[in-house]
Amino acid sequence: MTQLMRAKGMAEFSEITHSLWEHSINSAAAANILARRMTRQNPDEAMLAGLIHDLGAFYMLYRATQYEELRHRPDSVKYLIIQWHESIGVSLLNALGLPEEIVEATIDHDHMRPTPTTIRNLSDIIYVANMLSGGHFEWLMQDQPEMPSEMSLLEEKYGHLRPEIDALATEMRSSFA
Repeated sequence: MTQLMRAKGMAEFSEITHSLWEHSINSAAAANILARRMTRQNPDEAMLAGLIHDLGAFYMLYRATQYEELRHRPDSVKYLIIQWHESIGVSLLNALGLPEEIVEATIDHDHMRPTPTTIRNLSDIIYVANMLSGGHFEWLMQDQPEMPSEMSLLEEKYGHLRPEIDALATEMRSSFA
């Protein structure tokens, strides 16, 4: 992460890069705890999927630094990232040879859907982890209304895990520092 932040031209995107990294750590922690407490999914696999679910956004930020006109238009870059990071991320994850289940779990992780009342698979874990970690803000940027009832349902169903998620996220931050 430090290398990415120090890359030429990244200064213009430092705020979004930092926020995205925090979101990734929180999503990874949430995915691990959800897998451990609510499913029979492998918690380490869930953590990895949570950590890399927005890989396409990091790649797009880095690529934006290669173009002078984009470095001066961070709002345009944010819009492009929100619209395209999932499909670019899927392409990157496939190119890296990650297991199909992990790649599939990252597809449509930011698209509104009913909150799963029972988490059945890795895709559900990543969706819930992403939302618990603030991923719902992208709905507003995609001209989709925020769904307060969905967020309330998420908190009602999974909010009791928040202290454990926060503790693991803190531990992860220390490990990556």
